[in-house]
Amino acid sequence: MSKYVWTAKDKSGQKVFREVEAETAEQSRALLVTAGYSDLALKEDDIGAAAKAGFPSTFKVMGEEVRISTEERLKHLENPTVSYWDAIRKGLDQTKTGCLLLLFFAGYSAYRGNWSSAVLLLIGLIAWLTFIVCVSLPSVYYRKLIKASDWYRWSEVLSLIATLKTIGRFSFVKVPATELTRNRAKALAGMGRLPEALAEYKQCEGRPDCPSWLHKQFVASLYTTAKQYDKAIEFSLLSIAEKPMSTAWADLAYRYARYKRDPVKARQALAEADKNPMVDAAKPFRLRCLGVIAYLEGDYASARRDLETAIDLVEKAKARPYRDGHLAVARAYLCCTLAKMGDLAAAKKCLVLAKDYLVATDEIELIAECRKLIGE
Repeated sequence: MSKYVWTAKDKSGQKVFREVEAETAEQSRALLVTAGYSDLALKEDDIGAAAKAGFPSTFKVMGEEVRISTEERLKHLENPTVSYWDAIRKGLDQTKTGCLLLLFFAGYSAYRGNWSSAVLLLIGLIAWLTFIVCVSLPSVYYRKLIKASDWYRWSEVLSLIATLKTIGRFSFVKVPATELTRNRAKALAGMGRLPEALAEYKQCEGRPDCPSWLHKQFVASLYTTAKQYDKAIEFSLLSIAEKPMSTAWADLAYRYARYKRDPVKARQALAEADKNPMVDAAKPFRLRCLGVIAYLEGDYASARRDLETAIDLVEKAKARPYRDGHLAVARAYLCCTLAKMGDLAAAKKCLVLAKDYLVATDEIELIAECRKLIGE
């Protein structure tokens, strides 16, 4: 049994968060429909539930036990802290009344000539802002890690992992060890050290946040990073055999389309993905996959529609992880599609927007295909 997190509207029309335990996402959806909920959107599936197992359910701040609700956790994922200024802005917004009172009393004390009180109050405010920044350090550096990984800056990834481990020694907010190992393994695979990457990540298999099926799914991504696509597909199928999730099927479909140029198998896999609800965050990925399949099939009108929709959805999601990679690859295929449709000017604009990422991540074949079709 897994726990699935949904947003929905109850019978009164109020938006609610519901966590449902069921065998599959479809079963959890059926339970909510039977209970009278509508406008259902899946926010967290088996992968999210496994990832959540790596985080403590509670932690202590200044001796007080704090519990993070599902709603608060999902809101943070949708709007993560990405910089120190972002952390200060959010902290001030959440405690603006207290901060304004500190400033007021500090000003009033200074006005009355009580400079020692004014200074103490200002020190208190600075200490609070410093605390906010320190609490946000794991989130800020984790976002940097995701950005570096997206751009294949492997040395930077390893450096940021070391920094996050150091931060974890004194911060009560920690990035789970399995997540750090997963990113380290990906960096090693990208640096040509695949055996070392596989051996290091093998240590995580069987942990609560790395069940066997999820381990195999990420091993597939390690092989993809190392450009060993047949092995990636092999481990995708092994993962699906254990846990036939919609996102795993969609991942397999993308590998068939993107790396094997096999639209038939890709469509078959995507049809399996569509048999169960898919988390909202994965829907642009599905659309991009559909666009690539349609391009390979020669259905350029459908390819353009799906790719443009996938791009539009991710452009609006400023905090989405791996956003740059999604946009660049989608634009590259849109470039090819537009070129096939005869719109060379628009195709060239797409390639200009995607080129920096494609060069950085060594997408030689995709760049060559784009250039050939636009006549460069």
